Amino acid sequence: MNLVIDIGNSMTKAAVFVNKKLIKEETHEVFAQKKLETLLSHYSIKASILSSVTSAHDDLKEELKRLSFFVELNSETGLPISNHYKTPATLGNDRLANVVAAHALFPEKNVLVIDAGTCLKFDFINERNEYLGGAISPGLLMRYKALHEFTGRLPLLDPKGKVKLIGDSTADSMHSGVVNGMIAEINGIIHQYDKLSDNLQVILCGGDARYFSNQLKNNIFAAPYLTLQGLNEILLYNQ
Repeated sequence: MNLVIDIGNSMTKAAVFVNKKLIKEETHEVFAQKKLETLLSHYSIKASILSSVTSAHDDLKEELKRLSFFVELNSETGLPISNHYKTPATLGNDRLANVVAAHALFPEKNVLVIDAGTCLKFDFINERNEYLGGAISPGLLMRYKALHEFTGRLPLLDPKGKVKLIGDSTADSMHSGVVNGMIAEINGIIHQYDKLSDNLQVILCGGDARYFSNQLKNNIFAAPYLTLQGLNEILLYNQ
């Protein structure tokens, strides 16, 4: 069994895989040592991978090294794809894991991955297994927060799903600008990739994907555990 730990900007996700099958997934605000001990007591973990937005967590790394074959994902880690990104040391682990999983799911297609999380990320891997890069823009909560913090009177709102096009109040106008603006951005980017490449598959993932999945025009494959699946693919490759 494989243990995958993804420590992000706001949440930590842990998952257990048997080969390529996801059998357990947990999300925590803080992944304490007790959480690891609980997982290890329930599952026979033979290999593990850690992806983190920081370089801390030394205690966690040492424990995983002691108990299993261990991989810490960084720019030097072996990959089952060809990485053409010009600054690999600055590439986010989540973006890398996403395209690895995307190619594993659709190996004969050009794939655009849209990750709606803290940031809205677009990443493209072609049918020749070459990751070329993509784009990063502010995510949903970041846009709401910016409207509040960079103005004198606009409130801080919680996200909504489907919203009015014509906002008839300040709150509804903000919701329309943020949500409908992101939908228009996503559809516009997909349209450009459609013109750029034939045989295109679009994958949507990330914590805020639920706000957009039913409102996008294109036929999109929803993959809520894409990053975890990609990390497991990288672990399997390194084993």
